[in-house]
Amino acid sequence: MADAPRSSLIPCASLPRLRFWRDPLPRDGYANMAADELLSQRPEAWLRFYDWARPSVSFGYFDTVQVAAKLFPGEGIEYIRRWTGGGIVDHRHGYTYTLTLPAPADGRMYAPSRELYRWIHGALAQALRASGVPCELLASDAPDGGRSCWASPVESDITDAAGHKLAGAGQRRHRGAVLHQGLVQGCVPSTGWEARLAAALAEEVQPVYGEEPWPGFGAQLDELCRSKYLTQEWADESHGRRRPTPR
Repeated sequence: MADAPRSSLIPCASLPRLRFWRDPLPRDGYANMAADELLSQRPEAWLRFYDWARPSVSFGYFDTVQVAAKLFPGEGIEYIRRWTGGGIVDHRHGYTYTLTLPAPADGRMYAPSRELYRWIHGALAQALRASGVPCELLASDAPDGGRSCWASPVESDITDAAGHKLAGAGQRRHRGAVLHQGLVQGCVPSTGWEARLAAALAEEVQPVYGEEPWPGFGAQLDELCRSKYLTQEWADESHGRRRPTPR
């Protein structure tokens, strides 16, 4: 498929408005994934920070729970398939966030993922530096370190001066919308860094409070968990992409 003309792409620039939600409720992995997907269906841009109710490891859409469990073994760990791509991520440490960009009403498309990564991580690096964390954007992919996301920094990931990865992310586009799931590890930003990221991403930030960012969110979350993220099909290797070949 030919690339879209540049004139039809939405440039990577500051968002006019952004809803900023510091989710106060630690949720299990399936609920966190479902919450992010629900945000990606909204007609406005969202930035969500959240915690995990139990030790969790997430793996990208095309990975398997077997590989994730072998890479990060442990008692009581919950292994969750993400809707986004990327490697296998240990969420027992660090800070998790999600940025969603709504499907444009005018039919245009967002810039390519490479440019979106650079823009989002550029804003994140700005917020981290302002929060006492020296860091830089990686100019090119580091050597492949395996399926662990943190062992294989890629272009526009954020690293410290020694080249240790501090931030990475996975993305998915669906019906024009963008879901960007990110993680910051290996540093302790000063208080207020989440709000600094929101301010670096948007001209106007609208804080959202409470466990339900809109009326009916809880019921929608339960239904999406039941119908998708808690199903055996989502947990196994096929997860709706393909059916096992009969023998």
